[in-house]
Amino acid sequence: MGTHTEGAAADAVKPPSDEPLGRHIRAARTARTLTLEQLAELTGLSRSYLSNVERNVNSPTIATLRTILDALGVSLAQMFRTVEGERTLVVRPDDRVEIARTGNDSIRYELLNPNPTGRLEMLILKVAPGASSGLLPHTHVGEEVGFMVSGRLRYWVDGIRYELAAGDSINYESSRPHRYENPGQETAVSVWALTPPSF
Repeated sequence: MGTHTEGAAADAVKPPSDEPLGRHIRAARTARTLTLEQLAELTGLSRSYLSNVERNVNSPTIATLRTILDALGVSLAQMFRTVEGERTLVVRPDDRVEIARTGNDSIRYELLNPNPTGRLEMLILKVAPGASSGLLPHTHVGEEVGFMVSGRLRYWVDGIRYELAAGDSINYESSRPHRYENPGQETAVSVWALTPPSF
């Protein structure tokens, strides 16, 4: 789906409305007895920026979030378990972790299992009219299955174009070059299963 390579600098992770992402980051940091100054040294990010992230003033990009997680020595799933304790089995709509690929929210992911097992990830992909994953195809390790809920997606796999509409599904090895765009007039909504997880 292109979550590994293109556009990482513009991606922004949005916290669920009642579960601020910053609270999870702060809990993971304090659980490791790290000060903001120490985390700043480990990440190369400023203390003030990290403070804003923890207070949900700033939303980190995916690349920045990964830098923070690497410095904390945790995965996204482990960070959420730091706060929630045992792995949550049910995810309510308002509790989903949302990730936006662009500043204008033209492409958004909603994680259906914010505590993935490490083998499978489920997410909802929402693509605004005219939005795309970019002109360059993506490749990464894994396998993907997508199911169109509503709207349309134009999908390319190995340079072959597929027109997807509500009710259609697509399955391919992620190592095959792939990209997509929404040629329709409404937001395209699809559900995806990926292995291994991308986030």
